[in-house]
Amino acid sequence: MRKLSLAVLMVLVVFTCTPLTLAMELGGEVDVIWTGTLQDDGKFDGSLRESLNLELFLPPLGSSEVRYEFLLTQPVQSLLAEHEASYFTKKLYVKHRFEHFHVTLGRQPISWSFGSLLNPVDYTLGAVALDEESPSKYTDALEVYVPTSWNSGVDFVFSFPRGFDTDRDSLKWGARGRWGVNGYDLTINYVEEAASSGGVGDGTLAMGSAGGLLSGLFPRQRLGATVKGDIGNLGVYGALGRYFDSGLARQSNMSYLLGADYSYNPDYFTKITMQLEYLGIDLYSLAPSIRTQLLKMDPNDNRLDLLTGSLSYPLDDFASVHLVTMVNLDDGSLLLSPSYKNTLSGNVDLVLAGSVLRGKADTLFGPSDLMPQAMVSVELSYAF
Repeated sequence: MRKLSLAVLMVLVVFTCTPLTLAMELGGEVDVIWTGTLQDDGKFDGSLRESLNLELFLPPLGSSEVRYEFLLTQPVQSLLAEHEASYFTKKLYVKHRFEHFHVTLGRQPISWSFGSLLNPVDYTLGAVALDEESPSKYTDALEVYVPTSWNSGVDFVFSFPRGFDTDRDSLKWGARGRWGVNGYDLTINYVEEAASSGGVGDGTLAMGSAGGLLSGLFPRQRLGATVKGDIGNLGVYGALGRYFDSGLARQSNMSYLLGADYSYNPDYFTKITMQLEYLGIDLYSLAPSIRTQLLKMDPNDNRLDLLTGSLSYPLDDFASVHLVTMVNLDDGSLLLSPSYKNTLSGNVDLVLAGSVLRGKADTLFGPSDLMPQAMVSVELSYAF
């Protein structure tokens, strides 16, 4: 892995220091972040991590294009200290635009987001949450998109969360239809998890990313619908999901999402953005031990109710503050996550962020061995 880190750094130096006239281009981001966590017992731990995200931009070949992007974590520390670098391919696909449909094959981002803070009906649950991506968003897949008009179309996705495999049990697939109706954006989707991904039906949980774990907590099949539009100056949206399994003799789970966003201009140069949403999820199919130990729920409660809010305020053209709040309406515990972002000279972004968790013992955001009491981070990033 150290040889790979050195090779990538040498390639970066060549591309940035040599006047190349090739049609291809190289872009990406260098990121350094220090994170500190305060545990419930008063112990404070800190860690430093650097990463290099590189994307190769190749010229299109007629109606086809090739994309390649990867993330290399701790490349410098792997060379100078006893740390191991990790490599993750985010994009490595070929896309071809036929006359009536588009086909994309390879590692690619798959997410059916629609502007919500949490998405209970995404292709992979937890792929994007609170505007943050998880690795489960990027998957080996074959996607076929059929446009029916400028704002409508149908997606078909056949993916392999554990890598391309001819085993039918490793295949995950889904379909989504999207339509624009009277100024509203409507979607309906269906997803069936891979039989080997570890659904509730076979008594195991999916391993790996948080998104895969969330998918593994629910039955293998789910049906979802979303709507988004405007009522006056208020943006409104909602989602309805049903999680079920043909081999599961229990009541199916339902999810309900209702949200709104609003932008306010106190003056010509300032724009305040607010967002608030409610998410309710039935958890009938989860084992009682998961509800009580992992989610800290009351043994007689089969429903999780979350209220999430977001507020963004620009201080000037370069700096802004942001606050995200999540409250568990069942037990009163909450998560507060403020952040400050400033673009420094040289196109360097500085982000100061923190998270504070509050709640009584045996609540979702209360003190536990798995949940830190508070977190703080300092991040510097440079895009090129």
